[in-house]
Amino acid sequence: MSNLLLSSRAFCHVTLTHAFLALVSPVNRTTAKIVIIVNNGKKHPKMLELQQTVRRLGFVDVQLLDVLTDDLTVLDTATAIILNGGYEFLLLKNLRQMHLLQRLRQLALAGKPIYGISAGAILLGPDLDLYAQLYPEDNTERLTTTTAIGATTIRIYPHYEVHCELNPQLPQLIADWARQTGASVTRLTNDQGLLLQGSRVQLIERSGS
Repeated sequence: MSNLLLSSRAFCHVTLTHAFLALVSPVNRTTAKIVIIVNNGKKHPKMLELQQTVRRLGFVDVQLLDVLTDDLTVLDTATAIILNGGYEFLLLKNLRQMHLLQRLRQLALAGKPIYGISAGAILLGPDLDLYAQLYPEDNTERLTTTTAIGATTIRIYPHYEVHCELNPQLPQLIADWARQTGASVTRLTNDQGLLLQGSRVQLIERSGS
């Protein structure tokens, strides 16, 4: 049974933070192990900030994991995994190179709590086909197939309102792709998230919105 949280931004408001705590509960925060898969280096300021944010929630053991260089067995013993954002094609390439797509899917389907943020939320879905169509220039890794983790059939488009401001044609482009492929796309604003627990899907929004 999948136990997933998907959002555009990490811990950006209290409601989303509570959703993460619901994702991992019940758990002893002093003994739990939270593993954050990084996408831009363990010393990146945003990664260190995310690590400190999780520690401020009371989790003592919060590890940053570079899948290209670190011991991957820590994923099996993690209480919960945070799959961070960044460049979705690069993240897909790195996970595929280390044979982690199926492994993460198996962990997710076994009920391991996984929080996907931005690109991480996209990769927990079935593929990057939409992004290959919309942003082929971002595929600097020259990936010919974009099959992702597949922990959920839900396709996420994060930062939707921000990207629409940058490209007013985006709603129509997504609608055209969805009509052509028969796939659906869940559009999330910067303040929204989805909590997926078994067959239950809950939209997470800032309190009062």
